[in-house]
Amino acid sequence: MSLDAVSEKRYLNQLVKLGDMMGDGLHHEPGGNWISKEYTKICKALGYIPKTKRNPARAKAINEAMAKRVIDVKCGKCCLELKQTRAGSKRAECTNGHKWQLLK
Repeated sequence: MSLDAVSEKRYLNQLVKLGDMMGDGLHHEPGGNWISKEYTKICKALGYIPKTKRNPARAKAINEAMAKRVIDVKCGKCCLELKQTRAGSKRAECTNGHKWQLLK
């Protein structure tokens, strides 16, 4: 997505204003979280923050490794079986809610 010169200039001016607000600490005050969100949104629009791409092959490899690891390891607190928290995650959870990091 390419921006025209007018839009880019407007975004840059807005980015400076939001940066000044953040420098003053306004984003830490109650109700100020919109400042950080807007700043990030503008940075993405200008291309300063790269878009992340999902790698399905990596998630598949993690899921396979976790399937093997969950069979071998039991919960350290209650000795129940563990289950992967979500696809592509390296964390597991038992039925009592104890969470464990199984892969690094």
